[in-house]
Amino acid sequence: MEYKKLVQKIANLDWAKANPGDIVLLSLCTAKEFASSLRFGFDLYPNDERFKEMASGELKTDNMVFEDYARKGDHWEFLDHFVTKYKITPTKSTIPSAMENYVSAVEGFSDADRAMTVFSREEELTLIFEKIVAAHDWDSLGFGFYKYYLKQHILFDSGDNGHAHLTKHFPMHKPTLERFYKARLDLYASLFPYGSTEPK
Repeated sequence: MEYKKLVQKIANLDWAKANPGDIVLLSLCTAKEFASSLRFGFDLYPNDERFKEMASGELKTDNMVFEDYARKGDHWEFLDHFVTKYKITPTKSTIPSAMENYVSAVEGFSDADRAMTVFSREEELTLIFEKIVAAHDWDSLGFGFYKYYLKQHILFDSGDNGHAHLTKHFPMHKPTLERFYKARLDLYASLFPYGSTEPK
């Protein structure tokens, strides 16, 4: 399946039926992998100022401040802080293995391909994040930190000086991105009964 159709399929998942805590845990997993993949770009594109500007807004940054979290860190560290604080654990036995399989799949990509998936995500994930924000009343669940996390990323990635704009000059290899978003879809399948990824 063409990768943009995979992105749309992910966005169309019935996020309201997925356990909120499990969604947060998968986001922590992908955010940590994102930071690891992004760091390959420093060796690959050492003179690209637009890349450096984008990366400065994702890694060891102080642009995420919520409640008792106000320090420099990668964005995954923001999520990890609240996952630890609120003792969020998986509600489904499939979640840990799904996260391991996802990380293993991405680690099988070349360094350049891993970086490319990051640049693609800066363009594609806004749609998915908007659907997840709308799927639950995150504040009433006590997960206001997660709504803040998603809305901040929507803000960071959009606009003329957003992260998507800063990385749009990098070429995209469609077959690689098809493999990546298929791995991402497989990860999210763990949220639903019998691993179903059929849209609502």
